[in-house]
Amino acid sequence: MEQGRSGRALVVGGDSLVGSALKLHCRKLGSAVDTTSRRPGVEAPGAVFLDLGDPDFAALQNNNYDVAFICAAVTSMQACQGEPARSRRINVDNTLDLMRRLADRGTHLVFLSSSQVFDGETPMPDEAAPTAPKNEYGSQKLAVEEAIERDALPAAVLRVTKVLADHPVGVFKGWFEALAKGEPVQAATNMALSPVMVGDVAEAAERLAAGRHRGIWHFGSSDEIVYFDAARLMAVMRQLPVSLVQGAELTEGQVPEIYRHRYVTLNCEKIARTLPMPIRSARDILDTLFAGFPQPAAGAR
Repeated sequence: MEQGRSGRALVVGGDSLVGSALKLHCRKLGSAVDTTSRRPGVEAPGAVFLDLGDPDFAALQNNNYDVAFICAAVTSMQACQGEPARSRRINVDNTLDLMRRLADRGTHLVFLSSSQVFDGETPMPDEAAPTAPKNEYGSQKLAVEEAIERDALPAAVLRVTKVLADHPVGVFKGWFEALAKGEPVQAATNMALSPVMVGDVAEAAERLAAGRHRGIWHFGSSDEIVYFDAARLMAVMRQLPVSLVQGAELTEGQVPEIYRHRYVTLNCEKIARTLPMPIRSARDILDTLFAGFPQPAAGAR
């Protein structure tokens, strides 16, 4: 890909999972990149302070950006459900205020959305499928999508599935550490994921920006995998005891149904055909992730 093809870029939420990957990806392409953070300084060196909970946009007024990636948000579905007014102010009202200000100055936008705009009852929905969020987080993402269309903002909406970091974090880290100690783990048999690597999400977002694409785009893996099968795959790949991986059905008390989807895979033919972006299988993506985990001590095998 040609160097610096996106021009001067702004990554809103540059210390987020996707924002951090976008910053690195754009700089590798030769683009000048500014980032924002509500935690500048040690946690986000060089970032412009911007807290969408109480935004002051003055610091962004002196620069013109060719493109802006909108990654900052309250991403915890539980937090959005528990504090709908506060999270909606951040995720919808103030996000749209920022996007409109940038658009008025000629900035092309890429908004990170989510498969949670669907209810998960339809297999492989494409970009034209009816939306029906069943939790507050999905409703907030959909509200921004609708405003982008209503106001004809120069924006691409990138709906993603389960975004994975390129190093051990979250439930995968917990599984690995427990199995490496010879401790059993429980993995859900009634919940699946359609994973996508964060670096691939960053590349897809940058390609959408470089082409000044608009509209809605889906990105995830070509299929899905149950968490129990993912845990067993990790144990096999890292030579950990598969017998310690136990399957269990999640209860409503553990993960409420509003956060779970029957079908989690999106139809990604549009982005594969147009950009083009490779759409990898869930197992291929997890193979890549688990291959980067450290080798466990001999006693754990």
